[in-house]
Amino acid sequence: MKKIAVFHMLPSGGGIRVLRQFVDGLSANFDLHIHQPEGAPNAAKQPALKETVYPYPMWKKPRGYLRPVTPLFLILRLLSFKQLCRQIADNINKTADAVLVHNAMPVAAPPILQFLNIPSAYFCYEYPRHLFEKDIIRRTTSLPAGLTLLPLERLEKSMDRQSALKATQIITFSRYMQQRIRDIYNRNSVIVRPGINGSFFSPSSVSEKKNHVLSVGALWPFKGHETAIRTIGLIQSKIRPNLHIVADREYPGYRTQLVSLAQELSVKITIQQNISDNELRELYRGARAVLCCQRREPYGLVPLESMGCGTPVIALREGGFVDNIVHHKNGFLFDGSAKKGAELLFGLLTNQISTRGMTTTARKFIKQERTIAMGINKLGEILESL
Repeated sequence: MKKIAVFHMLPSGGGIRVLRQFVDGLSANFDLHIHQPEGAPNAAKQPALKETVYPYPMWKKPRGYLRPVTPLFLILRLLSFKQLCRQIADNINKTADAVLVHNAMPVAAPPILQFLNIPSAYFCYEYPRHLFEKDIIRRTTSLPAGLTLLPLERLEKSMDRQSALKATQIITFSRYMQQRIRDIYNRNSVIVRPGINGSFFSPSSVSEKKNHVLSVGALWPFKGHETAIRTIGLIQSKIRPNLHIVADREYPGYRTQLVSLAQELSVKITIQQNISDNELRELYRGARAVLCCQRREPYGLVPLESMGCGTPVIALREGGFVDNIVHHKNGFLFDGSAKKGAELLFGLLTNQISTRGMTTTARKFIKQERTIAMGINKLGEILESL
């Protein structure tokens, strides 16, 4: 059985869910050993899977009186991460036949790729978006603070590029990401699309639709929750639904901004963090619609999970969403303006837009084209061919 090392330092959220999905499936045909630095969620769902966690005391950012030295700390953390990656690579080179490398929090393409002397597949979930999409993702709005971050950004960009270029094969999960990888690294990539558990994310025979719309994603500005609030704010007050936001992480102070905007537009919101999959499924099932307003989302599991639960999806016509949503077939796409989003949502709320056949088409799409097994099999073929 081929020995595959798996390396990651993903945050919580959709990425770690995808990794767990792949690790669980690949373990049937490969001898897997997961390697991850301290500070990342565990990737192994099965107790029998081998997993090594490496001490990495610098994974936490400084707080309190140490915050002014954050730019220097982040540079030191990145250099320390590179040294740790060298250590992990030395262990993997001696014990594995090939390596499946995923993103890492300190830098998108982890520098472990630079130190491997066995074949490697880099599964690129994201490139350093804060470096290449500064129009929507900003670390700071302060000019002086931005200037202090320039040395860090140059180091990040260089380390990320060097690492990505060293991979034997790059994998990603949408045509959008495939093009971005070509633009940024001048490399081709193979698409492996994650699926969902259509038996779990399924319609309920007992749950009734409630007067809420759902928005799922980290509490960060580019995740589109503000657009969701503005969209609902344009709906007549008599039929205006509540907004339920589900998130894992939070940009400091952003929750307060969302609450303030909702109050200004008379939109009732509920924000929940770190809920269980069972709770999330019930929210999908009970929603009138799911708004996916994330900017340039690389892929997006949320629309697939919503489709599985029989709830209409209204998503931005950009990023990876267009790989999974066909307008007026299994969901709706719009240009990102609150006005266009509200027109679609109003049609759903007043039954002027029929979704009778759409939910059936969406479920068929999930079962035939976005199963978990399809993604696992494709990834397994790539690992075998390395």
